[in-house]
Amino acid sequence: MSTSKVLKELFALKDEYRKQLFVFTDTQKARYAELLNKRREIVSNYYKNGQVSTTSKVTPKLVKKEEK
Repeated sequence: MSTSKVLKELFALKDEYRKQLFVFTDTQKARYAELLNKRREIVSNYYKNGQVSTTSKVTPKLVKKEEK
């Protein structure tokens, strides 16, 4: 299952959750847990493959003082 399909289904389940007064049925709980684990697996693969943007390391510039 692709990332976009997982996300769309997760968002749909969250919307149903709100409409049902914040209560999941047992089948919805199981499906949500399954999709959440799948999403975590996809994201961890992104990190392993270096597909996640990270901030660059900031190095302070040293300024030399001039002696008189």
